[in-house]
Amino acid sequence: MSDDTPLQVGATARPVQLSPCVGGVVRTWTDDGTTGVWSSPQATWLADVQGTGWIGRTQREERRYREAALLSDDGALVVRGRYPLAGQGGTTSMEASVLALEPARAPTGDVMADLRALLARAVRHCVASGEFLVVERGGWDAPQEPFCLFALVEGPREGRVSVVETAPDPTESPIWAPHVVPGRPSQTLSAPASDRTVDVVPVLVLEAITRWGLQPWDLALTFGQR
Repeated sequence: MSDDTPLQVGATARPVQLSPCVGGVVRTWTDDGTTGVWSSPQATWLADVQGTGWIGRTQREERRYREAALLSDDGALVVRGRYPLAGQGGTTSMEASVLALEPARAPTGDVMADLRALLARAVRHCVASGEFLVVERGGWDAPQEPFCLFALVEGPREGRVSVVETAPDPTESPIWAPHVVPGRPSQTLSAPASDRTVDVVPVLVLEAITRWGLQPWDLALTFGQR
């Protein structure tokens, strides 16, 4: 993408957490509780790199991290990579792209299809990196519920197991409802890990999170290490 965006010399910026960028819209949260909802001409680029492990992160709590960027006071979002690039003479640099922000317009396209594609990328990234994924409320002081977690764990006999755990109970979901056990603090679906069972994880997650009464831009993806 082009970096020819209006980031002015001398502009100040502060760290922000990012919501899923879907329908051309993204939400940001600063640590003082300020939030904003934005559109961007470069929204497609941001959507394509979210969930892949490229974007720099901020700590949510111990061993849990969220994608983050820098929000400037002149209407730009600086999205940096996670890892430094080696240069000549032992120097290093950070790869970054600058996105122009505008007040949010109505979402475009199929928002749920965008969210499912983002979840699929995030799940595949976690399979490759050994991380787990939690979809939960965005914001620096977000509560522990609702949540929906995906992880691969080692089973006692069957090798790796794909696990999706969620709370509150997704009783209105035709997929989850037959497996809900009343009284449990959270509900879990699991199966031996395979391409097929991993591919169905975004569907299970969507079935849970769409029962929360939240918009996709109220959410954040948290990546963790056990």
